[in-house]
Amino acid sequence: MTMLGLLAGLAAVFVLWGPTTWDLLTDQDRFREWIESYGTYAAFVFMAAQAVQVILFFIPGEVTQMAGGYIFGLWAGLLLSYIGITLGSLAAFALARLFGHAVLDLLGGREALRRFDWLVYGRAGLWPMFVLFLIPGIPKDLLCYVAGLTSMRLGAFLLLSTVARFPGVLLSSLFGAGLAERNWLSVALTAALTGAALAVGYLLRGRIERFQQRYRARAHARDRDPGR
Repeated sequence: MTMLGLLAGLAAVFVLWGPTTWDLLTDQDRFREWIESYGTYAAFVFMAAQAVQVILFFIPGEVTQMAGGYIFGLWAGLLLSYIGITLGSLAAFALARLFGHAVLDLLGGREALRRFDWLVYGRAGLWPMFVLFLIPGIPKDLLCYVAGLTSMRLGAFLLLSTVARFPGVLLSSLFGAGLAERNWLSVALTAALTGAALAVGYLLRGRIERFQQRYRARAHARDRDPGR
């Protein structure tokens, strides 16, 4: 029943938003105006939009997160973003756990999954997943589906994804709040920190790829010789 309700909710979202979903969730000005148009219900609509953005993992989340800080302020925006992101992450995890690769085929994510097949088939454990959630530039919404394809427990997934997402969501909320308050020093510092984090992620890309290759090799050797 829960899954039927989730699928019905997703269908309702597409019926209500139609083909404008991508444009709406990737254009900060349009998204902000749309959220504000709901008045007293704006916070609930914002959380729902955040959840949908996670489920539709190919839509970048920075726009909605920055809009949260702009519309609701730093702390309220951060809290609302976290609630929406958590709901979306749980939904993505549950969809992958129940429907397997079929849900990624439906969303066009099978090719993107190949980057993380070592997590799915190699039983990598919690720490590699935590590190990937932490590194800027890694598609964290897709990782929610990846986690659902593994044997990871729901509680462990919720803990690691929530903790590891915090720096990125905080920086996005800070940036949005700084824009709203015309605090250009805060905007500049946040942009600099975000740029530095992205640079670190880019520099670590080679090491991550080498780690993936080594882990695939170890997993392959273990599968060939289970007694090792």
